[in-house]
Amino acid sequence: MNNWCKLIVTVAACIILFPLTDALAQGPPINTDTPIMLGVSGGGVRSFVKITRKATLLRDGTEISDTLDRNIAAWVTPVALPYNLYSDKLQIGVIFPYMNISLDKTTGDVSSSGIGDIKLSAKYLIYQRDQKNKTVRVASKVGVKLPTGDDDAQPALGTGSTDYFFSTVAGWIENRVGVFIEGIYNENTSRDSLDFGNSFSYNLALGYRLLPAVYETYPSPQLNGYLELNGTTAAKSEVNGAKDGNSGGTTLFLSPGLQYVGGRQWLVEVSFQYPIVNEPNGTQLATDWTISFGTRVLLF
Repeated sequence: MNNWCKLIVTVAACIILFPLTDALAQGPPINTDTPIMLGVSGGGVRSFVKITRKATLLRDGTEISDTLDRNIAAWVTPVALPYNLYSDKLQIGVIFPYMNISLDKTTGDVSSSGIGDIKLSAKYLIYQRDQKNKTVRVASKVGVKLPTGDDDAQPALGTGSTDYFFSTVAGWIENRVGVFIEGIYNENTSRDSLDFGNSFSYNLALGYRLLPAVYETYPSPQLNGYLELNGTTAAKSEVNGAKDGNSGGTTLFLSPGLQYVGGRQWLVEVSFQYPIVNEPNGTQLATDWTISFGTRVLLF
């Protein structure tokens, strides 16, 4: 079964199985944004560790032998600080990523660590309809990625370019069910003679509140299960105006996760991502898997 067949089967299974469940989650998705704001003048902090492994060399989507036997392990620890500005409809945020990247290969090993590219964003709630045990909301976000990471480090901690992103996320929650859909367009710029290709990311999150089945008191601790599809398609970059055939491509992850909400003010969560579509253009080292685990705290 090829990658696209796996994708069709996975999406079909989600569509078929979803109506048979009594519901899906109450907490925010793990790898997908949420249109649910923090509340009036709400502020919070989110931090997690995300580990990414790249050790498979692909040529046009087919695995080939790597004479350098390269293995990349990236540990990224972002600290996200969201804050509702004046109301529960406008939220601003900043993400500070601390990165530790190691590259092992036959010709020698290198590693680097430090602050990566910082992101600033603003999100606005453009639609909200609340009913008993049910809500539908839509929010849009704009943001900028600053070239704060050291792009001369080996491996690089940033791209050296100032990039912009625009996204829209819709969420539907009813009883134990949560469904979230998100689209993100990334307008990437350049560094010296290298023009980075633009990209589009797309996320679908299906959640289910595993426990409790029925609230006896509210709020009370809850355990949520999530199944997400997280994908990105990137255009080829250009060097001195010529297309780089070994850049861009499509990766789609199947991302199961668990989330424990301890009350109104904190939660912990873990997610594993496995690529079901792994098709970088040309010859590139592809992502084998990622795992993330972390916490979120509502400060006020």
